[in-house]
Amino acid sequence: MADSVIQLIADTIQREGYLKEFEIQKAYIRHLATDSLFMFYGIKNNVTKIKSLEGIDIAWVEEAEAVTKESWDILIPTIRKPGSEIWVSFNPKNILDDTYQRFVVNPLDDICLLTVHYTDNPHFPEVLRLEMEECKCKDYDLYLHIWEGEPVADSDLAIIKPLWIAAAVDAHITLGFEPAGKKRIGFDVADEGEDSNALILSHGSVVMHLETWNKGDVIQSADRVKNYAESVIADEIIFDSIGVGAGVKARLRRVSRITASGFNAGGGVFKPDAKYVDGKTNKDMFVNLKAQAWWGVRERFYNTWHAVEYIKHHPDDSDFVKGLRDDQLISLSSRLSSLDYLKAELSRPWVDYDNNGRVKVESKKDMKKRGIPSPNRADALIMAFAPTYKPFHIPDEAFY
Repeated sequence: MADSVIQLIADTIQREGYLKEFEIQKAYIRHLATDSLFMFYGIKNNVTKIKSLEGIDIAWVEEAEAVTKESWDILIPTIRKPGSEIWVSFNPKNILDDTYQRFVVNPLDDICLLTVHYTDNPHFPEVLRLEMEECKCKDYDLYLHIWEGEPVADSDLAIIKPLWIAAAVDAHITLGFEPAGKKRIGFDVADEGEDSNALILSHGSVVMHLETWNKGDVIQSADRVKNYAESVIADEIIFDSIGVGAGVKARLRRVSRITASGFNAGGGVFKPDAKYVDGKTNKDMFVNLKAQAWWGVRERFYNTWHAVEYIKHHPDDSDFVKGLRDDQLISLSSRLSSLDYLKAELSRPWVDYDNNGRVKVESKKDMKKRGIPSPNRADALIMAFAPTYKPFHIPDEAFY
């Protein structure tokens, strides 16, 4: 209860001079004349109690950004009295969180949605303005979240920082390089339940196309990817080869003329004995191929952010631009469908390390514990840029 808003309401009652009209206890506030009752519960630890409540007029959920889908599915049907309301106040953390999806991205028709910033506060004190300016200088991601109310990732642990991802949108235009090189398709296969399939097309260093879908089995999804790959004359398809992905390989081997490679996230690192940095090989640095692939994309995003920031402050430095290698950069086309989702998914996985100090990526199981769905779009992008050995080639004779 120490973390609830009970003290805020109690202080307001006292400040406005109504203290004699209320009984204020540790877990509730009661109006003496009307017998109206404020009750305070933490949703996470009081699911059974909340489910049994009756006659609620207003439910106010404060700091609601972390409320899970399961908790909302219990609370909302509980507030069923005619004319009752649910008030939700929160500072969004990530667009993939259920609260943000439920009330901002896909709101029902009877939702009144209000966005309130510090600029809407006529009594905003100077001490907070100074604090805001300091935050803006020291940690811009944190500033956007705290003071502008923008969803951000857990930037301290994120493998790819949100700021780097934002800088990569149309970076090929900003930095003056074109989509050129191999056309590679990353295909993340849906596992089960609410999981979705995702397809990413990269042309050189530019992510050109993104699509997701839920309908269809593995065969139908493989055919869909094959048809799209042929329509854009792709050079290679990289697909998730674990679990149901085995069916994708068999299907593509039968029907596709385009070379394909299976991506085994838990498999050994690519070129394990090759030098990563002085004194370290790839196998010294990474636990598996997944970690290596994510880290490679991370470096592309970092390089892109660094280049975009440099150009922003030195727009006339043509030598810097000429010295850029686009195969060390990445650009996300602003025309991508569900671009915001892709950006959010890329910034969600946390970096981790094994007992030997090698880099690994947070597992989907651990992400699920944090209430984060499977990052299908991000996984497809990682595969589109993943290092691969020479893929298997399907000869024309297979079709005759």
